Amino acid sequence: MSAALTVVVGGGGVGKTTTSAALALALARQGRRTLVVTVDPARRLADALGVQIGIESCPIRIDGTELCARMPDAHKSVDLFVSWLFDDPAARARVFENGMYKELSNALAGVHELISVAFIDHELESGRYDEVVLDTAPSRHALEFLDYPGRLGRMLEAKTLEWMVGLARLAGSTLDERPDDRGLLAWGKKRVGHLVSNLVGVVAVRDIAALFAEFLPVREKWLHLVKNVERRIALPSTRYVIVTGPSGSSLDDAEYLVGELRERSLSASAVLLNRAVGAAPAWVGALEGRDVPELGEAITAYRDEYAAREAQTRAAVAALRGMLPAKTPLAALPTLKTSDPREILIALAGELGGSALVRG
Repeated sequence: MSAALTVVVGGGGVGKTTTSAALALALARQGRRTLVVTVDPARRLADALGVQIGIESCPIRIDGTELCARMPDAHKSVDLFVSWLFDDPAARARVFENGMYKELSNALAGVHELISVAFIDHELESGRYDEVVLDTAPSRHALEFLDYPGRLGRMLEAKTLEWMVGLARLAGSTLDERPDDRGLLAWGKKRVGHLVSNLVGVVAVRDIAALFAEFLPVREKWLHLVKNVERRIALPSTRYVIVTGPSGSSLDDAEYLVGELRERSLSASAVLLNRAVGAAPAWVGALEGRDVPELGEAITAYRDEYAAREAQTRAAVAALRGMLPAKTPLAALPTLKTSDPREILIALAGELGGSALVRG
């Protein structure tokens, strides 16, 4: 039985990565073998966990609970992917030595995200984990990675690769033709060849032709992987959790993400409202009732600020309820007094421990 996948999305500045790590810790506390992974190029997950993590899954212990973490490196992940894709060592070496390999692997939209999710799919099927929590990049466009498998699949299924190989070979071959070649076809080939070579350069044209030619024999293996990833992200068991905050811009991001999920025939499994504020502590009212002029103004200001933030939280909850289906779980996670990342992580894991995300 494969592990369950939880994808955590949200805009910047809402504490999404810390919340992802806290959710993973809460799941691990329930005795589930849990892996938390990030596709965010920044090192926020390592900062949140307070440990060094890298491209390979590594066990970490937090507050007496063990879980695993992984933070794929974009460039190393592509190299690992190519090593997996090509069984033939000679073909693999030719790809790595190709001058356009790094350029194209960096330029193709979604390649890094797709490969990261592909590795996650491998982890899900490995039998080593019960739960995998995926922390995405902090952006309202984080869900775009869901579209990349389909786009790449359509490219691989179509004749795009053959067309690109043919075009690049045409451009390269016409550069070597004799100047006395005549005829309309020869003239047309030369025009196309010179146009392409002028755009990207003679050496680049030949490298592109060679690179795409290498990928043709392994297209089916790549396509099978893409289809697996596409199936995985659409499974009913895959959960999508939106993390937001009480500010207007954060709520706008949350609404946008709800719409993005809906467009893909998906829905939010839960929404987590970070930095929520409840009623003022009892000691504020107790001090207000005493005759302490020196503290009166400060206490009043503190109470008013608390009341304003509490009202903002209530308004945020109402706004979220208005944009979500009635049965969608919504949890308000409190503003914490500590600024220590590890203490915040442990406290949030405690808050999430009783939620439907962990208990359900």
